[in-house]
Amino acid sequence: MKIILIFILIIFIGVYNCQFTPITPETTLLANVTNSIFSKTPRTSEDTYCLDVSYKIYIEVKSGFSIISESTNDTNFFLDRQLQTNDYYLYRLYTSFQPFGVSYQQLTFTTNDNNNHTYQFIIGCTDVTIDNLVISSVTKPFYLAGSYYYYVSISGIEPYFPIGISVVDYLAAVAYSYDPTYNYLIQLNSNTIQNLTEEISLTLKFSNNRLFPFKLKSYYSEFNEQDLATNHLDTFFPPNILSPGLNFTQFGYLCGPIFQSIVNTNISRPYQLVRVGYSEKFTLPIKGKKGNMTFTGSVIDKNSSFINGNGLSIDYSNFSTNIKDINPPKIEPVINSIGYYSSNSVPLFIASINNTVPYQFNDFIYNYFVETISGWPYGFYSGNNNNFTIKVSLIQLLKYSTINNLRYGFAVSGYYEVNYPISPKTPEPSSNPPKLLSYSFTKVSSLNYLLRLKIESINGVKDIYALNLLDIRYDTLVSGTIYNGTFETIVVFNEIVQIGINDLIGLSTIYNIGDVVSMDPLVTFQIPPEINYKLNISMFQNNNLRFLKNNLSLEEDSYNIAYVESKDIPPNKPMSLVLFDIITTPLERDATNLATILVRNPFTFNTSSGLFECKFIVPKNNLFGPVQYMVEYENQIGFYGSELVSQIFVNDNTVLDNQGPIFSSIEKIGDGLVISTTGIIGWKFNITDDTNGFESGYIKVMGSIDSSTYHFNFTVDDAISGDEFNGQYQILINITQPCISQEYRIVRVYLFDTNKIASRFNLFTPSLLTASIINPFINYLEEGINITILPFVCSTLQVIPNQKPTLLSFSTFGGISTIDVGASYRTISFNFSIDSSSTIKLDQLPIVYINSLFNGLVQCFSKIVSIGTNSIFYTCSTELPLGFGYPNPLIFSIYGIVNNGGYYYGYTNNDIQEIQYSIHYVNTTFSLNQPVIKSTDKYYSDDNGQLVIYGRGFSNIFGVNFTYSDSNLPPNSATLFSTYGSSVIKVGGIKITKYPFHIKVITSDGLISNQFTVNPVYFNSNITPTPTSSPTSSPTSSPTSSPTITPIPTMTPIPTNVPQKCQGNPECGGKNQGYCSSTGCICYAPWIGITCTSQIIIVPQPSINTTNPQVEIPTTGNNDQSSETNNNESQKMIFKSLISLISLRELDFNNKEVNNHIFDQWIFTPIDQFKNQYFTSISNTNITATLEWFNQSTSIQFANQNLTMNPSSIKYTIEITKYQFSSSLNQLQLVMAASLESNSNDICSLNQFGNTSTGDDSNYLKIQIENHSLYGRFIKRAIIDQTVKSVNNVLLDSSLNVIDDSSSLQSYIGITIPFYRDSIIVDPDFSVLIDSKSASGQDNSVCTKKKSGLTTSQLAGIIIGSVGFAAVIVIVTVYFMVKRNNQKKFVASVNKKMTEINGNK
Repeated sequence: MKIILIFILIIFIGVYNCQFTPITPETTLLANVTNSIFSKTPRTSEDTYCLDVSYKIYIEVKSGFSIISESTNDTNFFLDRQLQTNDYYLYRLYTSFQPFGVSYQQLTFTTNDNNNHTYQFIIGCTDVTIDNLVISSVTKPFYLAGSYYYYVSISGIEPYFPIGISVVDYLAAVAYSYDPTYNYLIQLNSNTIQNLTEEISLTLKFSNNRLFPFKLKSYYSEFNEQDLATNHLDTFFPPNILSPGLNFTQFGYLCGPIFQSIVNTNISRPYQLVRVGYSEKFTLPIKGKKGNMTFTGSVIDKNSSFINGNGLSIDYSNFSTNIKDINPPKIEPVINSIGYYSSNSVPLFIASINNTVPYQFNDFIYNYFVETISGWPYGFYSGNNNNFTIKVSLIQLLKYSTINNLRYGFAVSGYYEVNYPISPKTPEPSSNPPKLLSYSFTKVSSLNYLLRLKIESINGVKDIYALNLLDIRYDTLVSGTIYNGTFETIVVFNEIVQIGINDLIGLSTIYNIGDVVSMDPLVTFQIPPEINYKLNISMFQNNNLRFLKNNLSLEEDSYNIAYVESKDIPPNKPMSLVLFDIITTPLERDATNLATILVRNPFTFNTSSGLFECKFIVPKNNLFGPVQYMVEYENQIGFYGSELVSQIFVNDNTVLDNQGPIFSSIEKIGDGLVISTTGIIGWKFNITDDTNGFESGYIKVMGSIDSSTYHFNFTVDDAISGDEFNGQYQILINITQPCISQEYRIVRVYLFDTNKIASRFNLFTPSLLTASIINPFINYLEEGINITILPFVCSTLQVIPNQKPTLLSFSTFGGISTIDVGASYRTISFNFSIDSSSTIKLDQLPIVYINSLFNGLVQCFSKIVSIGTNSIFYTCSTELPLGFGYPNPLIFSIYGIVNNGGYYYGYTNNDIQEIQYSIHYVNTTFSLNQPVIKSTDKYYSDDNGQLVIYGRGFSNIFGVNFTYSDSNLPPNSATLFSTYGSSVIKVGGIKITKYPFHIKVITSDGLISNQFTVNPVYFNSNITPTPTSSPTSSPTSSPTSSPTITPIPTMTPIPTNVPQKCQGNPECGGKNQGYCSSTGCICYAPWIGITCTSQIIIVPQPSINTTNPQVEIPTTGNNDQSSETNNNESQKMIFKSLISLISLRELDFNNKEVNNHIFDQWIFTPIDQFKNQYFTSISNTNITATLEWFNQSTSIQFANQNLTMNPSSIKYTIEITKYQFSSSLNQLQLVMAASLESNSNDICSLNQFGNTSTGDDSNYLKIQIENHSLYGRFIKRAIIDQTVKSVNNVLLDSSLNVIDDSSSLQSYIGITIPFYRDSIIVDPDFSVLIDSKSASGQDNSVCTKKKSGLTTSQLAGIIIGSVGFAAVIVIVTVYFMVKRNNQKKFVASVNKKMTEINGNK
């Protein structure tokens, strides 16, 4: 067995005799090295060394022997033992840096028989060569969060290795992209641009001063000159900030003046920034639309430059200001006492610090094994804001490793003003870190994996982490103990790079990918192979990545779906879509929640369609132009949206709102009020948010002396007048004697609009570099921060002594001394009372703090139960986090008691211990079998009823129950569920709802979980792929005049039809049907055609078949009463018309076909009762066809031309996005097919194509069988690159295979479009006609002889349908036939021809 294991080990690590060779005989051990590469390369191009060089050495010793020491002769390297299992050892040879060159090392391992085994190990650090360096295939740049990005191909760096490349003067960053073609991504800084359109010179920097210069196109050179900004109108807040000699005091910490600039830009991110010294920052777009945008930026102290693009040039304007900063909060601590408090129950560490610097309403940082950030009242033991004592009691660590340097830190910022060494009660010399015995990954949803870890730790596991992104604590223990147990946690695919395990005495072990977990059997730490599966941009090109909607109109949220189609991507490959629009990801505006700022939308593989699908929502009122995104498929590895793949655009008419609600008026209530008995002070204010509307807010007010705190939460429903766009609100505080004179200050404000955009104000903390531009008080910068201050005077001088009230009692509810922090319900309650002789301020309620050793604090907010003669009784309840504090005890303290004399007090845990019969701590236990729901996957309102639930205690599940907020939905249980380990359940059977619903899990032994509420994310299932702009108005119930639409630029000349001779006998159908004009016959409704002898059929609005675009339109049997062939024979006929979108052809300058893209798949989406839409893509070009039904005569406008849509007509609006032409001399041709078919063989047919005579300058196509016609109008103009240009409509019957006989007639029409850059829109329409004159009586008709007769009875209908997946209109007039057999034969014939048409596509 050992021989087999050695063989496997050798295969695994490889044998490299030329690099790692024994010098002495291998008598009692055998050693090998895992690494296949023994020559490293530098991490960055300019390094002259290799960083963090590491090699793993595996050794097997003979049975009965052991290694007692190890060494290397290279003092730059370290050799240490990492793992030992029986006769197997793992060593690591490493150094922080290795200079260029070769290192010849001798490694010696001494066994217990005093035998030295020496190996020679030759390793190198090799510099790269750039003799053949080439930069090619540079993409168009894109803008993201203040920088410009380019994908480039860099080759010729040898040996090839994904190194970072440095740039001279740090003008750009060049990072490896992990794509084999576009292998580097260049991030260009804004200060590199000196001229908007000139190329930018950069120089790559390699070691030994080797340089490689190259140039990049400017981001702005990609735009037309007329799109660049040429002027800006600036407004400053306060208005006089630039006045000479003005001294301005910051409104809050880092909260200074701002400016707003209105810019006439057609580019969403014009060149506009503020430069201070060497620092630059782009202005932020906050409102407006294309052509009229408002940007904002901060005004910085001293001398600044305001830089603006002006056409192709750049303007510089300098301004000087004198801004007085508000000094950041500080403390000048005097250590009163720091030490230990001995106790028979819980030994304590106590820190007491006096401070004489006034408290400025900031948070403090406490660092004791875990960093805790807390403001008033935690720790405030006694005093007032001018002179106070901070005193806390913490659990003393019983034992800790002697190798760690432990300290207690207390700070007001990152610098610890108090940094005191601490020591455990019992120093622990143990050097046995925790071990990972085994692990497994199980994929449970699109992005999430269940990670199962079996860990052994003689000191007990404290926590587990992965690159600080993952923090696994005791709530994940599912079996065993913290000394030898199994942990389960949910990890996202991009969070696992390494696993670190910390134990309770401070020892840790880290497992990187590839590290050995077990020597016998051999197991290494690896992440699932599908996560490591390498993707590249080419897999997403050629329309493999596409969006249901590429052009977004964002008056409301846009519901969209991304599709990825690639056979090269495994179905279980995790991928996510991350949006970087300025609303979804506000990196430039508000990075308050930086850890969660990126929202990952998962791709899910659809087994039915074979596509990866990703639902996502682009928020309303967004910035026009391209929406930047990233497809992430490894840990922070993916690709950004660029010209290489499909892009999303917000249309030009979208109005941006990127500014949170602001105060438009503020009125102080009771400013300087003198209070004799009682009084009310506060603020009345208006909140405005012009576009999104205000939704909710929070204001915190504190007293300047006693820190009395008032929290005000309010919503738009609390407005005393107005609405969400401009509403009035007020906050009031009641003051009664006895009291002290002081100021109440607004210290924190959060205002949110309906798009979750926030305005924030913090007097001191937390601080943001964008604090100025998100300040809701921008209209009051001139008045200053005084608007937030309300002084009042207490007229009756009643001296309240600084006498700390006595804590009379403190206990847990029911006297519990132990709490199960693994239970489904972990509520803990307290009762306590204090002496009221010192006149306690009753509206200031104390807080009970529950302190753990390693998990920080939990707050329990109290309320008054009763007030006695000399005492006040309080109670509070709170639920502890799962696993909180285990396995250590929890201790309690109380802070936030305020008296009427302006003093505050608190009680530490040792104070509580002094109270007789008090319960000052509880022990913790942790049960493993109780079900607890922690979270779920995101659930959309239109999801299919399946949901993944995360928690613990799920190993023995009996059922999952759902209850609904929607009273129309009765409760139900999961119809199916499956479990993964003890932590994940996948359930089905949830009813479709957009309202919250609740989940409970029940185990087989009757245990019931907590109730967890799921809030579905509303998602509109009826997604519409909309064109960039709507070329027509919506149909109306009556004829309308031409809508008022802004004219589109026109490229002359636009063709007009030549005058025609009036035709017909009588001319133009007679005086009741039309008249003769200079252009030809002009017809009276409902007559139509060049002779005014065809009549429009009026039919009801069609109903749509949701499975495919096929609609049946019923009609009456009298529609053709005017026809000269209205006889029994005609009533037996069936007519079926087909209009199809066939293909998109690329033609060269000789009209020869270069490429032919046949449409074979469409996505159908209903829009409203009049419109339906079809979407497809070919070669990264999107085609959107909108079919619109007009049931009455309607005036529309398309391409600056007024048109009349006849009743019962159907109109195509076909939009085609950017196409990659083979040559700029080529053109596109959209091919459509029109056909008409009848069941009779004894009839005539006629095909006509020509110019209309009604003045609409169009072509017409008329296909007629007997007295029925299909009539199509093809306008000779289109919207091409947002400009009206001419197109050429061509009949293609001579070049394509058409059907042409008496009962079946078919034509192909080509709409020929000249070369374009961005988009085109064409707009043909079709109607069904009854002709006064049969085809049999006209020239050029095709006729056949009559066969068997058919009988009477008439039923009319028109069917509009689709062939295959193409957008097809099928118009059918149906008549009953007496002979059933003939009917069946005809239907079979029609179906056969439809199949043939499908096949031709």
